[in-house]
Amino acid sequence: MRDVTPRNIGTVLDDALALYRANYRQLLFVSAVAVFPAALAAGLAQDFYMRGFTEFAGSAAASSGAAPNDAFLATMAMSYVVMAAAAQVLMIGRAYLDSSVLRAAPGMLYRPAESGKSVLKGGLSRFGWYLLVYYVVNAIVGAAAVASFFVLGAAGIAAWVAFSLAGVICVVEDANLIVAMKRSMALVKGNVWRMIGYLLLVGALTAAFEGALASPVIIRQIVASLQNPDAIFQPLSIGWKVTEGLTLGLAIALPAPFTPLALFSMYLDLRSRNEGMDIIVRARELTPAA
Repeated sequence: MRDVTPRNIGTVLDDALALYRANYRQLLFVSAVAVFPAALAAGLAQDFYMRGFTEFAGSAAASSGAAPNDAFLATMAMSYVVMAAAAQVLMIGRAYLDSSVLRAAPGMLYRPAESGKSVLKGGLSRFGWYLLVYYVVNAIVGAAAVASFFVLGAAGIAAWVAFSLAGVICVVEDANLIVAMKRSMALVKGNVWRMIGYLLLVGALTAAFEGALASPVIIRQIVASLQNPDAIFQPLSIGWKVTEGLTLGLAIALPAPFTPLALFSMYLDLRSRNEGMDIIVRARELTPAA
């Protein structure tokens, strides 16, 4: 059992990473089932869609503005439809992964999860509530950002921070929508700037992980562009397009469990700060009964 008394942000993140390392097999199994298929479809469709534009731009320039043919338009339309559909499925898959990881997280404080299947199955009981919280919170944040557009979306940022732990609370404490949102506001109160910094840091780390995993694609494109400035406009083989799509899918799926673990780690820290939570006793109470 780790020390979870009030800690600095770096230690909170270290604890989240430690949970990931201790349970990586189980977490990657969940990500492979819930996230990777949709991430792969989205990555492939995105690559075919974007490559289609660049390749057409290159061919149009070479042939003095030739119009796109029917086959090209059909391919682009199909790629867009698949990309849009996969993005929605990916969002739901990530929500299920979050629910599964958060449901298992209290028990992970003591020992690694029993199996990936048990973690995956455990997320089902709170998935509906988590998805509801996700939609409602995002709707509120979006509406607040639009309403405060002329002050740089300040209300949207405030709502984003205030409700940032609502999903964690919904799953870990079996709370309904209203209770989860109120509890999140209560925990964040007095720690707003700390929470903003933490959320930005988590986002930056996740982006860095994804960028590192996608780096082979980026490096290949840089090398090709250095050798030939027009390389980006030239046709790319199907094999390379599939490889790029696969790389993008892996870049999304592998870091996915880190975000819910990072939020769970901050949730524990704020409970310790605000409520003097006896974490050893409460973690046992929060662990779903076998």
